Amino acid sequence: MDEIEDLCGNLRLTEEEEIIVECSSGSEEEVLRKGARRLVVKICANRAVGKEVVANTMRKIWRISKRASFLEVGKNVFIITFANHADRQHALEGKPWLFDNFQFILKLYEGDLEPGKMKFNVESFWVHIFNLPLGHMTKDWGERTGQSMGKALDVDVDEGGIGWGKYLRVRVELNLHKPTASGRIVMVQDKKIWLTFKYKKLPRLCFVCGWILNGVDGCSVAADTDCFGLMPIINVGLHSQTLT
Repeated sequence: MDEIEDLCGNLRLTEEEEIIVECSSGSEEEVLRKGARRLVVKICANRAVGKEVVANTMRKIWRISKRASFLEVGKNVFIITFANHADRQHALEGKPWLFDNFQFILKLYEGDLEPGKMKFNVESFWVHIFNLPLGHMTKDWGERTGQSMGKALDVDVDEGGIGWGKYLRVRVELNLHKPTASGRIVMVQDKKIWLTFKYKKLPRLCFVCGWILNGVDGCSVAADTDCFGLMPIINVGLHSQTLT
């Protein structure tokens, strides 16, 4: 994209092409108003997916009141218009979503952003952290562990900041272009403890590098993977960390 912008910057425009079109503030307000019921999605599959198939499938998965409309703006990139704000909020709060076991990345609608500049490189997941000592099943430890993975968004604890149960549940925003970690080593009173991670709704991963998304050139570790590296993972250690 930067190369295209540099190329355009070096072009010599004709007098006709130098005419500037200005938009009034009223039209911007209209864009924002319409965007209040919209989201943008990218389906991270290595094959094209038709909008009607996506619309029919996701209505069943979301269980929304009315069918949402999908407008294709790029390969597997769609603008979704919901019938009401409640349906839109339901889709946002239920993230992450999968489509045919491929990552279904939802983003807020930005009406002033060109489709080619939209970035779909992060997604939030609920991660179950096992093997924390009982006294460390807290919001503070959840945030520390979550920050080591990406960006900690939420920790499922009670009003006192304590998590009760077999695991601590943390919502983390992950970079999809990095390996998916199966755990972490933590130091508790000079003792090393291995924490095991289990992910909710984890999609297909590259079986070589562990990334959820690879670039258009394929896996950075092995050149013989498919163009997105989106294959069912065969590493037993990571496969066991997936929750449905």
